[in-house]
Amino acid sequence: MRSIHRKRVIISLLPMLIMLTAVYIIPLVNVTANAFIGFTGSTKGQFVALGNFAKIAKSIPKTLEITLTWTYGSVLSATFFGLVLALLCHHAFPLRKAVISISLLPYSIPLIIVASCWRFTLSQDFGIINVFLLQLGIIDKPIAFLNLQNALGSVIVARIWRATPFAFINFYAALTAIPNELYEASAIDGAKPYQTLLHITLPSLRKVMSTTLIVLTVWTFLVFDIIYGMTGGGPVSATRIISIQIFREMFHMKDLGTASAWSLTAIIVLLLTTVLYWKLMEGRNKE
Repeated sequence: MRSIHRKRVIISLLPMLIMLTAVYIIPLVNVTANAFIGFTGSTKGQFVALGNFAKIAKSIPKTLEITLTWTYGSVLSATFFGLVLALLCHHAFPLRKAVISISLLPYSIPLIIVASCWRFTLSQDFGIINVFLLQLGIIDKPIAFLNLQNALGSVIVARIWRATPFAFINFYAALTAIPNELYEASAIDGAKPYQTLLHITLPSLRKVMSTTLIVLTVWTFLVFDIIYGMTGGGPVSATRIISIQIFREMFHMKDLGTASAWSLTAIIVLLLTTVLYWKLMEGRNKE
């Protein structure tokens, strides 16, 4: 009977295993193999060992710095704003439902449209923000939000705007699941609002926070649309994150080998980041 049951379990899991193999395992093996093969245009070359990694070695430190700045600048800020917004909306006040609906609106807009809207908004010549600041007399001349010095900060702001609703809805849902009895007991004990926040609310949100951080980190690390739509990876290389490098090597330089090397580098960094997150969260949960 046990053998029959095991066979049924295996058969039931077979479609999922096939799908995972087709969607994840085969492409991963293919990328790993291509990272060690030389390509000339569309022609596949020979095994080059670490040759492709040697080609991109000089660019890796700067690209990783830009990528990590973009990722953590966006993720940490979006998580913070999402948490604050969820805490505010957890309490009853007039037009709360309208505020919740408006807060979720950015998440319903495709990334490439987000990029187009923010590029228009931040335009030096006719951008809404520059026009508004000039009309108020706050600035004397338009600000070049997308120049070499400001481009990275500008795309981070656009990503924060797009990612905050995801963090907000996660925290808001988790807040509604916290038993009211805990808050009632703390009120009876004379706990102040900040004590309730520190000892009841935030500890109850740890698991949701870890999941939100991991998901947003992976998504943001690999986001292509916002940066490509706003700056194209420029000016120069100011916003050239790893996903832009992969696109550039693949479609501009026509080098599948170096594009695969960049992809493998991204996978390794994401794995290390995810493991680090889980270790930190496990350590806090044990405290």
